[in-house]
Amino acid sequence: MFRMKYLLFNNSQRIIPQVKHLSVLYHSNIKLNVSKCSTKLLWTVQSRHLCNIRVIDKQSSYINHRGNKPLREQTIGKLLEEAVEKWPNNECIVSDHQNIRLTYSEVLRRVDKLAAGLKKLGLKKEDRIGIFGPNDIEWFITFLAATRLGLITVALNSAYQQDELIYCLNKVGVKAIVSAVQYKKNNYTEIILGAKKSCPNLEHVIIWSEDHVTGTRRWLDVEFLASKIEVEAVSAEQGNVSPYDACNVQFTSGTTGKPKAALLSHRSLVNNIERGMIRAEIKPGYKSCLNVPFFHAFGLLFGQINTLVSGCTLILESRSFNPVKSIQVLAKEKCDITYGTPTMWINMIDVQQQLRLPIRPHLGVIGGSPISAEVFRRIKDVLGISNMKTIYGLTEFTGVSFQSLPGEDRHLTENTVGHVSDDVEAMVVDSDGKPVPFGVPGELWIRGYGAMICYYNDPENTKKSFSEDGWYKTGDQFVLHSNGYGQVVGRLKDMIIRGGENIFPKEIEDFLLSHPSIAEVHCVGAYDAVYGEEICACIRLFEGKSLTKEELQTYCKGKIAHFKIPKYIVFVDKYPKTMSGKIQKGKLREELESKGIIPSTPK
Repeated sequence: MFRMKYLLFNNSQRIIPQVKHLSVLYHSNIKLNVSKCSTKLLWTVQSRHLCNIRVIDKQSSYINHRGNKPLREQTIGKLLEEAVEKWPNNECIVSDHQNIRLTYSEVLRRVDKLAAGLKKLGLKKEDRIGIFGPNDIEWFITFLAATRLGLITVALNSAYQQDELIYCLNKVGVKAIVSAVQYKKNNYTEIILGAKKSCPNLEHVIIWSEDHVTGTRRWLDVEFLASKIEVEAVSAEQGNVSPYDACNVQFTSGTTGKPKAALLSHRSLVNNIERGMIRAEIKPGYKSCLNVPFFHAFGLLFGQINTLVSGCTLILESRSFNPVKSIQVLAKEKCDITYGTPTMWINMIDVQQQLRLPIRPHLGVIGGSPISAEVFRRIKDVLGISNMKTIYGLTEFTGVSFQSLPGEDRHLTENTVGHVSDDVEAMVVDSDGKPVPFGVPGELWIRGYGAMICYYNDPENTKKSFSEDGWYKTGDQFVLHSNGYGQVVGRLKDMIIRGGENIFPKEIEDFLLSHPSIAEVHCVGAYDAVYGEEICACIRLFEGKSLTKEELQTYCKGKIAHFKIPKYIVFVDKYPKTMSGKIQKGKLREELESKGIIPSTPK
């Protein structure tokens, strides 16, 4: 099916594959048996014509960073078995807020019991199972049980409201959902049971709660549903799950304003975090304080799967990020590592300056959005962490595609997003898709084993996201240097990054337009010292209508996630436009900054 040959240009020793009959499954899923997969599940491999030859010289922004370690042909379920063989009695996970501690052996026993229970409910390989809730130990066990059974987990943002949940459940045809009963102001059972009326594929609602909830099953009851023989069969059937099988759906917003469902394989997840763990220098026996949510790729990789690969102990400090709890648990458990987005690190610095607890982490990993060199210095001075690692990646490429190297110069850590990851190709191109010279900004394209299988049941957007020869188009304005390090200098899209959450303006704009007083709305990002960016909504009202900022924010509550509610609301009569009538969002933001309506971005 695939024929590959390599071309050598300008005596550069740099090769670019020329591929015939290439699909977007390039690198990561070449062995996938598409004929056995549901047409609704995967975008069928499409034949390609011989791709155009890319002339790459020594000065072009292209790097193929080959690693020293072969790619693993491994499922996450088998990875758990290996971890149990290596560290059976070591602590695997500690949930401080639930007062639960489990060894690797205990995790495997509970995982297989739950997997057998899910199977007895009628769930089978490739069925989609949603997980909706905060960082409780049930999230961790449910994810692993699903991987052992060959199910596809659907990670759902714990802040979703009912309409958002309905969209996601129907987008991928979720058959079962596992959820907490309640978290903060969200009554999950009410939200799910309300959504179920509009979700024809949803058959099972499983709640982790001691109490019975009408219309649902208790998670504990499902865990004890199967017989001993049925539980033992889970291990015996691991050969039925392939590393190339779909494993996880991560929702990521798109230009349509609605989240797209990136479908990831066991193989891409296992190899991505193994390479990430090696570069981060995480070792068996280390204790890691998570902070980031399980539903995010950051938490999935460095929380769930890294624990199985590295042999470290995962500490859940609280149900969701709480800087006071994080600092307290860092001290209580004597954690070696902690993770977080820039916003989380800023919050932890503020808390530690007040509490001054005896913490001892010597390693930190930061990602999600850019961070200043000043914050790195404060991390070292206040938290005492001298070995910080930066990561950069995208959901569609499984997570990490640039990362700090061990022992690198501090200047590189503080001023770049890291070095190209092992077994990843990176190229920066101009608007015509031609490589630019090193050091020149352009759009970052990446290629390698980490590429998603597809956007679930969305061939049009899948096709748009990849070049004919398999490059994933990140949409990020980027500078690649000849030493392999990269810098994000902007975004080609209008995406707003608030505290590590990617927010696309059109989704917010579409929702705000549902208000009867709003005629037109355009959202831009406003600089924020803590969250990186906040949302500013510029609103034009219908003639004769009135609306206040407070009234609109109240209207948003309970209908969209809290982080999507605009902080700044400005009422305008007109917008800056191009001659063709397009809104100039960059100019709009500049006008708002110049008038002092929103904070100015530091120079």
